[in-house]
Amino acid sequence: MFSIGDGHAAQGDGEVSGQAIECPMDLVDITLTVRHDMPLILSKANTPTGWITFGFHENLNQATIMALEEMILLIQHIHKVDKTEATALASVVVDLRITQIVNQVKGVHAVLPHGYLRS
Repeated sequence: MFSIGDGHAAQGDGEVSGQAIECPMDLVDITLTVRHDMPLILSKANTPTGWITFGFHENLNQATIMALEEMILLIQHIHKVDKTEATALASVVVDLRITQIVNQVKGVHAVLPHGYLRS
């Protein structure tokens, strides 16, 4: 469940018209870690700034639901809480961003920043 390509040197959060500063991907340094302890229904990423889950669908609302449902599952897994608690936490700390609207398939990503809870 990994793909990479279409490198952009600069672009806003949502690809709106196909215009971006394209860049070659001749040399890309990426580390993939297989997590046997984490359920995987859709793609997710753990970046230096936070966890990201994705949703893609022809309908932007459906893409949003997909990204958010995957994020709620991730929060449930990380914190060992039920869906109601995970949804409440997502409501106050998760950002929903448009990934793309330029193609037939719309995209949304849900972002859960690291450090959202203090211990």
